[in-house]
Amino acid sequence: MIGHLPNVNALRARHTGWDKPSPENLKDIGTVEYFWRNLFEAIFHPDRDQWQEHWQALYNLILERCPDNDERRTTLYYLEHVKSSVKEGYLKKHWKKVLIYLENTRDWARKSIIRD
Repeated sequence: MIGHLPNVNALRARHTGWDKPSPENLKDIGTVEYFWRNLFEAIFHPDRDQWQEHWQALYNLILERCPDNDERRTTLYYLEHVKSSVKEGYLKKHWKKVLIYLENTRDWARKSIIRD
């Protein structure tokens, strides 16, 4: 086998345990979700003229509020896919894929904040 597998006990504890957010985590999650909703609405609004500004604001917020962990890197991965997928013509045909990338961005940001 190529590479090294992580410690299974640490992996299990991080990914299968119950993540209980602290009050501070909940504030950060609420802020991220507010910015996420603004991006969602900007993308799916018929004009879509300011989605890039909302995308950048969410990107900056994730860098600020999410700890530098694997979950944040996954969050940014999905957010980059949102950006590259929101193109004229692509969104109309593949809006469900963009929606999945958006939902994954939100979900992984939550995990990043909780799994400090």
